[in-house]
Amino acid sequence: MKEDFFEIRQILPEDKIPLQVGLQMLSPESIRQRFFASKKEFTENELKFLTEVDQINHLAYVAVHHLDGKLLPGGVIRAIKDSQRPTYAEIGITIVDSYQGKGLGIQLFNTISDRALQVGLTHFYGQYHTSNLKMTKLLEKFAKTRAPLFLKHTGDGFIYFEAPLKN
Repeated sequence: MKEDFFEIRQILPEDKIPLQVGLQMLSPESIRQRFFASKKEFTENELKFLTEVDQINHLAYVAVHHLDGKLLPGGVIRAIKDSQRPTYAEIGITIVDSYQGKGLGIQLFNTISDRALQVGLTHFYGQYHTSNLKMTKLLEKFAKTRAPLFLKHTGDGFIYFEAPLKN
């Protein structure tokens, strides 16, 4: 029987190697749109920061593709609580190119949103490059199920957004 499904779960310290593999699976354009610069690999300190999270002040989830006995990285989403606004968290998401446009992003957004509400968060915020139309579509889809979205062009090629959370 052919196995083909995604598992969405909290990130673990053991996910360091899959994160490196996932980065290698991204196109140069996806890397630029997510990190605003070229990136070949994560440093050991970055991997520790990205995978060793408390799930209270730093939330992170991964999507793992189970395909015929193989485990492949599909995407990751994280929200980091703002120290100045403790009910707000900056959010970032990365979906491997071959899985983009298939609903994985909204599944990750909904999963992390549910956890965010449990730990007292009320808003996500962040910024992305104006050329990242997939992010605009994802945020619009998220806003339809949660709450109105605030978007502001910052004048330097980026869009700042705030997304209120609701049950």
